[in-house]
Amino acid sequence: MLEHDKLYSGLAGADIGILTNLGEISLSELTVDDPQVVFLANYSAPGNEPGARVEQKRASAGFALSGQDYTRTIQLTVGSTYLVRSIVYDRSDTLTAFTVTRKDHDGSVIIIWKRLKNYRTPKLN
Repeated sequence: MLEHDKLYSGLAGADIGILTNLGEISLSELTVDDPQVVFLANYSAPGNEPGARVEQKRASAGFALSGQDYTRTIQLTVGSTYLVRSIVYDRSDTLTAFTVTRKDHDGSVIIIWKRLKNYRTPKLN
């Protein structure tokens, strides 16, 4: 979601969304093996609601690993490439990268995106 120049993820229920700003890098060369992508590419969704709630709080507070910041809410920067792991229980689990190419006068943005990986649909026990 985009609101007031901020990007939001993990919007409902026990769903988990984690965002990171990769800076000004090209989508065409980005893969799941890129060092900046490895953490989110290998992230395992918790299989129970208490675990999911812990991860939601962790993403909401923000955390850093190996010099990369991860959060649920992030400031929009035109020209930056973002990575988002979106886990929607019983529906989908995807890793997607996108670059914000332009911001229009009405506040909307133009992006180009690339799905890096689809994962098995997560379930809560």
